[in-house]
Amino acid sequence: MAKQMKKVKKPQKFSNTVKEKKPKQGHKLVWFTIIIIAIPCAIVAYVLLTSIGGQNKPVTGDRFGKEDLNPEISSSMIKDIESQLASIDGVENIEVNLKSATLRISLDIVDDANSEKASSICESAYSIVDSICPISTYFTNTEDGKMYDLEIASFTYIVDDAHPVEGQVYIQLTKTGAGSKVIDNMNAAKNQSIVDQIKRY
Repeated sequence: MAKQMKKVKKPQKFSNTVKEKKPKQGHKLVWFTIIIIAIPCAIVAYVLLTSIGGQNKPVTGDRFGKEDLNPEISSSMIKDIESQLASIDGVENIEVNLKSATLRISLDIVDDANSEKASSICESAYSIVDSICPISTYFTNTEDGKMYDLEIASFTYIVDDAHPVEGQVYIQLTKTGAGSKVIDNMNAAKNQSIVDQIKRY
């Protein structure tokens, strides 16, 4: 028998090059995620802190610009208007105030006055206002800005249990800065046919 030759393993050749390990990308992803989450959290925290800081202060705003309400109605003008309104025949009580750029005049007139008398009183009050604060200057808008509005109300009484609305006379004169003078009878419908069509329950 021929002797079987043993296979001899050839020695493995080792290369001199060492495989470089690729840097891990995990830490970059973590930082990116933290930044994405931190941005909205920072915005929410800022809003909460600013709202808490101004919690005890009222929120104020102004719908008028620098060129609006110029010239201004002074307190002395309002006093002059109020004193002259007292001279109108048939006026019992007067209330004048200036709020939100609207000069409001309430005239409580005699209870037996009719709508014509109430309208005449409104016109007299309008003339008094015009003599102290000219309508064309104080109650008419200009190209530069907005001006005041004017409301004059004359009524016989305030509606309550003893004074029904059916017998009340209530006339209101309105002049806005952007519009013209309008007189309305607050107890009469402008379109009676529409009122008649409304179902009352």
